[in-house]
Amino acid sequence: MSVVKKGVLISVFGLLALLLYMLLYYNPCNYSHKKPNPNNKYQLLIANEGSHFKDSVVSVLTQHYSSKPVNIKIIPLSALSQIEPKEYHAIVILHSWYTWKPPPVVEGFVQKHHNCLENIVSFSTSFYGNLKMKELDGITGASKMSDANGYAKKLIEEINPLLNIDKQN
Repeated sequence: MSVVKKGVLISVFGLLALLLYMLLYYNPCNYSHKKPNPNNKYQLLIANEGSHFKDSVVSVLTQHYSSKPVNIKIIPLSALSQIEPKEYHAIVILHSWYTWKPPPVVEGFVQKHHNCLENIVSFSTSFYGNLKMKELDGITGASKMSDANGYAKKLIEEINPLLNIDKQN
């Protein structure tokens, strides 16, 4: 077999292996595929736009609530339009601002459910960290990796009352 044929075969097998890995294991935004525990009392939904920073915040949130009676469902922000807020005790929306506006999917979700936003907490990031939708409770900040734990703790303080979890838990 010639060197060219060997190179082509190795390349094809390498690409197939990479494709198989991505299909089976690649989960860039840490989206949850776990089955909910029917014994858990509360439902928490996290809609994440996805970035290293936001994924770090989500990771802290999931670690915190993993020992609590909470089912956590993590979805991409693009799936937010398919969510019914009344099905969850708390919803966390993590998104960035672009040209002084939140993503259209977030705006549409807020407009569609404007009468039932009391269980929704947002975390919006922007360059200066000060842009926020007035309709949603939540926090704002800049995407600095060193601040991820601090923002997660602030979100936990906002989420706990919605899940009836006191600060000691």
